[in-house]
Amino acid sequence: MFTEINIDALVGPTHHFGGLGVGNVASQQHAYRTSRPRDAALEGLRKAALIASLGVPQYIFLPPPRPRLKWLHELGLGVDSTEHLSSEQLSATLQIAPQAFSAAFSSAFMWAANMATVSAARDCRDGRLHITPANLISSWHRASESAERTSDLKRLLGTLGNCTIHPPLSSIVPLRDEGAANHMRLCDPTGKTGFNIFVYGDDSELASHDWKFLPRQTRAACEAIARRHQLDPARTFFLQQHPAAISAGVFHNDVIATSHASLLIHHELAFYDAEPQLQRLDESFRQTTGAPLLRMEISNSDLPMEEAVQSYFFNSQIITPRATRSSNHTPQMVLICPQQCHRIASTRRLIDRLIASSDNPIEEVHYVSLEQSMAGGGGPACLRLRIPLAHDDIEQLPGQLQLDHQLEERLSAAIERWYPESLELTDLCSLAFVRELSQISDHFQKIFN
Repeated sequence: MFTEINIDALVGPTHHFGGLGVGNVASQQHAYRTSRPRDAALEGLRKAALIASLGVPQYIFLPPPRPRLKWLHELGLGVDSTEHLSSEQLSATLQIAPQAFSAAFSSAFMWAANMATVSAARDCRDGRLHITPANLISSWHRASESAERTSDLKRLLGTLGNCTIHPPLSSIVPLRDEGAANHMRLCDPTGKTGFNIFVYGDDSELASHDWKFLPRQTRAACEAIARRHQLDPARTFFLQQHPAAISAGVFHNDVIATSHASLLIHHELAFYDAEPQLQRLDESFRQTTGAPLLRMEISNSDLPMEEAVQSYFFNSQIITPRATRSSNHTPQMVLICPQQCHRIASTRRLIDRLIASSDNPIEEVHYVSLEQSMAGGGGPACLRLRIPLAHDDIEQLPGQLQLDHQLEERLSAAIERWYPESLELTDLCSLAFVRELSQISDHFQKIFN
């Protein structure tokens, strides 16, 4: 029996709105507004705690150190350590290169769905769990995360004898990769038989599309990951994002489609010219598992594209609760939605209809407040990475990284104590303030150790 563990990345104390997200409407709309790092971290932690309370194994990754001064130094900006840094140098860097300045302080690592693409051991020819950290080269502020999160993944999964953590794909434009946000795994209720769906925006053969925004995932990257993970071609599908969706602000597939186990929910404009492949997926799933794929296509009349992006309905998390349900009851699914889904009438009606229907396994909904993450363009699913593991493997993972009530309390207290209540980009020109924030990573390490 397989279980999906969830990894959430704690929001960092330098969380701010730099407007650097390519094709990310929310990120651009909130550029340079005042952020609230304390609220951002607490909101994310509470969401993760809710998942843990529903019986899903929930793990936490700490924020890596910021600012990335050595990176700024490589760009000819400032110095490479806080020891010789000055407030004047910080102010000059912000004035000369605001995008680089923002990127050096970025807390975008909070969106863990972009951390890596994961393939379950059952799906891979060699029977090993395969993970490829994303290179994230589409954006100023995220490409450095791959090395940081590779280290975190090795720390969590290093005790497993059947896990291969690959290096990221080469950092070249044709191999742009944004991780699990553009990958879905469908499976039978046991989790044993998996179908892998890779979603890309850019295919060199389809370069004639009039893109409003740069597509952040390429077909070449998807195919390379599928090959290195040794996935069965018969159960691996490559779907192209609809150009209209990308132009509307759907910068990742998880903004317009979502899946869990045998359930796939997608907008009618999620994919481009994909009906033949979707029909093949339906047929192959039924033939292989003996059960139908529960595929729900949401029409544009029921949920207009603009409201899908505003609400982040498709970025809701779908989970199977465990510990809180009796063992003789078929595991139901629970939907974790951002509050925006309740505020917007079209998504509220859609969710009410899903819960009331007997045609799908979603039986409950929880609305969560993620105002700070949503303002940067990330809902509940953006904040987590799923890794399907056998129960024996989960028991080998380091317990200090698993979120329980005690760890939640300790992290909450630390956030309340150390995180700034509000933050503007100009605040990061204060050397004293920057030094104070840069020490928080060390404080968190002491909590875990």
